[in-house]
Amino acid sequence: MTPMADPRASSPPREIALDLYRSSAVVLVVIGHWLLSVMTYRDGAFGRDNPLVLMPWTQWITWFFQVVPVFFAVAGYASAVSWSRLGADAAASRQQWIRHRVGRTLGPTAVYAVFVLAVIGALLLAGIDGSVLELGGWAVAMHLWFLAVYLMVVALTPLALAAHRRWGLAVPAVLGMCVVLVDAVGIGTGYTEIRMANYFFCWAAIYQLGIAWQGGLLRTRVLVSTAGVAAVALPFLVTWGPYPIAMIGVPGDRVENSAPPSVALLALATVQIGVLFALIPVLNRVLARGRWPRVISIANNNVLALYLWHMMPVIVVTLVGYPTGLLPQPPLGSGAWWLARLEWELVLAVVTVALLSLLFWQRRLFAAPLPSVAVPLPGVVTAALLYLGTAGCALSLALISAGGFAPDGRPPLTAVLLFAAGALFVALRPRDTSQYTSRT
Repeated sequence: MTPMADPRASSPPREIALDLYRSSAVVLVVIGHWLLSVMTYRDGAFGRDNPLVLMPWTQWITWFFQVVPVFFAVAGYASAVSWSRLGADAAASRQQWIRHRVGRTLGPTAVYAVFVLAVIGALLLAGIDGSVLELGGWAVAMHLWFLAVYLMVVALTPLALAAHRRWGLAVPAVLGMCVVLVDAVGIGTGYTEIRMANYFFCWAAIYQLGIAWQGGLLRTRVLVSTAGVAAVALPFLVTWGPYPIAMIGVPGDRVENSAPPSVALLALATVQIGVLFALIPVLNRVLARGRWPRVISIANNNVLALYLWHMMPVIVVTLVGYPTGLLPQPPLGSGAWWLARLEWELVLAVVTVALLSLLFWQRRLFAAPLPSVAVPLPGVVTAALLYLGTAGCALSLALISAGGFAPDGRPPLTAVLLFAAGALFVALRPRDTSQYTSRT
């Protein structure tokens, strides 16, 4: 496939500012998850408080921590760059590319899931109460929805790139209009299940913006003008429109902005992408100096591990810190409570650094991509199995994210089997095709 010419030919092959955005987005999401993970221990029982419900003003804070759109836009750019390195526009190359990109996510995810399920199984055999397992299983699974959506857009990258070459910026514009239409129908009719379609339309639109940036279509004037329009529209959407202030789910809200994504979330994403991408040329020049490239490279090599494992320290610190009284539990919203939140974040950061060091030490296991197996099947069959397996893994992760690793105190057997079958399908490659190399 021949990529579109990029008018920014003088730019470095790798946009270091986008690498910074990707790692920073994951770090902000992690900090946000930790901040909202208000675990409690009262009368010998573990529980959880939700500050977004008990302190409604904190819902405004989610505007700063909901930066998943930035990650998806950068992912679109990275996929377009990777695809442009393919030597030929052949079905075999396309299949290998998708298997490679999907396998890089599924391998570490499978190791994480096996570890969590093993721990839950051991605790179940030890007689731990099912309600405790359900809460802990939810805490270490709720973030996996992101990977389900990511697998979906990655698998559709060849189609997204073909659409970009033919229609350019009309593609994200049409996808954005679909988000508006779906919300209008779903909210207006009361059939909110219709809005589930926006898991595709919204995230695909944002992913497509990253592809458009790589293709040189998102110039500064376009970025700034669209960000300005979205910045004006966003307050109207959450004040006079049907959308809540919080950019993540809050119990009791009739309409959510993130599950599924809404027009309000798309507007916030447009502001974020417009401003941040307009700053890329300046940041590229600044970050190209000194140790920045090395530091950012190390951070990007560990973003998946950080995202997968960042809730594990929450469980460990909760089990150790609260029953022993090492961590205080002052009244919610008090000055002492906010100081305790800061202490909580710092302790989690220390534990996470130790955990990431262990994961890096054993990276051959924890960071290994899903291996592939050559089978005597025609390419068209393995391609179909690849798409089917990717869809199965995405659905499994979505189910686990919604119900946790221990719904009703038991492992989610159906979702686990679905993930295993999907991973097996993804691993199968035609025998007559060479293994895809790491240069992509």
